[in-house]
Amino acid sequence: MPNSMLNVKNICLSFGKKDILKDINFDALKGEIICLLGPSGCGKTSMLRLIAGLDTPESGSITIGEEIVSTNNKITSPHSRGVGFLFQDFALFPHLTVEENIRFGLYRLKRKDADLRVRELLSQIQMKKHAKKYPHMLSGGEQQRVALARARAPWPSLLLLDEPFSGLDTGLRKKIREETLEILKNRNDTAIMVTHDPEEAMAMADRIVLMQDGHIIQIGTPKDIYHRPKTKFAAQFFGDVNQLNGKIEKGRVKTELGYIADLNILNGSEVEVLIRPEEVKIVEAKNPRFCFYVCNVRDTGSSCIVKLASEDSEQPHTHILASYRGPKNLQKGALVGVEIAKEKVFIVCKENTSIIYQKAK
Repeated sequence: MPNSMLNVKNICLSFGKKDILKDINFDALKGEIICLLGPSGCGKTSMLRLIAGLDTPESGSITIGEEIVSTNNKITSPHSRGVGFLFQDFALFPHLTVEENIRFGLYRLKRKDADLRVRELLSQIQMKKHAKKYPHMLSGGEQQRVALARARAPWPSLLLLDEPFSGLDTGLRKKIREETLEILKNRNDTAIMVTHDPEEAMAMADRIVLMQDGHIIQIGTPKDIYHRPKTKFAAQFFGDVNQLNGKIEKGRVKTELGYIADLNILNGSEVEVLIRPEEVKIVEAKNPRFCFYVCNVRDTGSSCIVKLASEDSEQPHTHILASYRGPKNLQKGALVGVEIAKEKVFIVCKENTSIIYQKAK
């Protein structure tokens, strides 16, 4: 593929009798940030290790630039692949200063050229005044910046980032994430990042490779995957989703919130209707079509998450969630009107959990 920096084709990996990766295919273009996203054990870190050359695939191939670097009988060594690796724990050398850590991968350059590159990177990460410090003298965010600079120092064609922000405090994580994204984009770097955090993937990725149990579930932009998930798993992975039971009656989907959509499948078929909380609207109408009781209100700062039940019920499985930004303070037990954005629902086939209806764009 023109301008492709990475091509992963038909990769399979197993340890003993356990399949780790099953027929994995994706690519990364020059300057693109790809996030491998999924729950623990889905195979994303194993895929990163294969790209780095730390493991050998059972079948398939990995191409970096124009060179095939991995097959089941050919492995190019990690240091010959032109990749930079940013580890989860940063893995800085404790006995080396900041500038010495960054210079570590520049051993092939003349001293003068290496010094110039180190000064350039220190400026990019705004760490000039910390050049002579040792890692233990730095904050977590500063260590992360130094680790990124070290990974980028030898001008790699591809950067591999393994959960690079997971060890940072919540407030610092967002700041460092934004700084990292700015550095990568300003230098048109190509990066493959592993994360289990959907918010992080949404913030960082040009495209997301969503994985589950060693399979790729969906590849797309953050907007595509969030608004047009292909499966129930994909819809649920990005946050709370209400699930309503539905039944087909004369070509329409009937739920406790009324008829949701037209769907021309067998009459009597059972489906699930998925609705994100932000698409459930609490309304002030005097005679709303549907009324729900407020079971609980959780203030999240910019809005409230309101738990609702169609009856004054304490049964959790009957509850739905709504995101509420209205001016009125809602009290437990209050009766409120509810509307849903029918064009934003996803309808799931109960037999195989694939989404068979959606209008969201």
